[in-house]
Amino acid sequence: MTNENKLLKQPKVSLIITFYNLCEYINDCVLSILNQTYQNFEIIIVDDNSNNENAEILKQFKNEKIKIIHLNENKGQLLAFYEGLAYAEGEFICMIDADDILLPNYLKTLLLAHLNNNFALISCGFGEINEKNEITSFSNNKTKKMIKYDEIENLFNKNDYFELVEVKAPFGLWSWNTSTSAMFRKSALDILKFYPDKAYWKTGADKVIFSLLHLIGGSANISSINYLYRHHNKNNSQTSLCTGNKKFLGENYVNKIIAWNKKIRIDTLKMFLNNKNELIEKFNKINYFKMLYRVIFCINIKVCAKIIKTFAHKLICF
Repeated sequence: MTNENKLLKQPKVSLIITFYNLCEYINDCVLSILNQTYQNFEIIIVDDNSNNENAEILKQFKNEKIKIIHLNENKGQLLAFYEGLAYAEGEFICMIDADDILLPNYLKTLLLAHLNNNFALISCGFGEINEKNEITSFSNNKTKKMIKYDEIENLFNKNDYFELVEVKAPFGLWSWNTSTSAMFRKSALDILKFYPDKAYWKTGADKVIFSLLHLIGGSANISSINYLYRHHNKNNSQTSLCTGNKKFLGENYVNKIIAWNKKIRIDTLKMFLNNKNELIEKFNKINYFKMLYRVIFCINIKVCAKIIKTFAHKLICF
């Protein structure tokens, strides 16, 4: 190795696991991270004031790569993640759900995608598993394209080549997979310090983080399948366990999504107006007003049509 090459360092990745009373799954999650093919990482587990039984399970993790932070009160997903971020040493960050499992090339693939592109976040495909670790389905971000079937043993191991597609969705519209799917540039996450009312987001923190990073630095989806999303009776979205079809989201969750969409638009607008000078200094005046324009005029005709259709159905039902 030449002297020049000795000066080069591999990027470090910080994986932040926000943990709240999911002791039955956390061991599988941590083990899947420790078994990554790319090994320059750290794990930060933020215990969001779990009960004693759940907090006790974290004592088993004694590894130099693992930091455990215990919060004295339940702060919710976004604030717990933000607390963990203060301890992160990596140039890249992942927000991992404690019940998910990473496939061996998760870090290598997402990091490779980042280093070959300039996006604030990149989201990968996933497989779905149930409480017994049985594979139920998969999604590789190749929307409206034929999927080539292969041997099931190789289904999650073809990461050498993948398709990357830039996301060009309006602000606030969901265009990625779940929390665990994404790797962020840490420098982009600095925007969170300006975001008001982080305490509101007890769940759905990825809605805020993904939307803000997409706004300020762009995003992309890759087709490679790199983690396993677990369906169980504590999932936030509560899709139908028999199909996972988003058409069968519970009414309470649909109402929550509508509230989230309203909340994130109002809060982001407040963020831009209340921190104008700081954000202009950070992004320059032209980019500041471009982003502000995108937040104000983030209207999507298809989404509006779906909302109107939903309300129409409710009126008919009554």
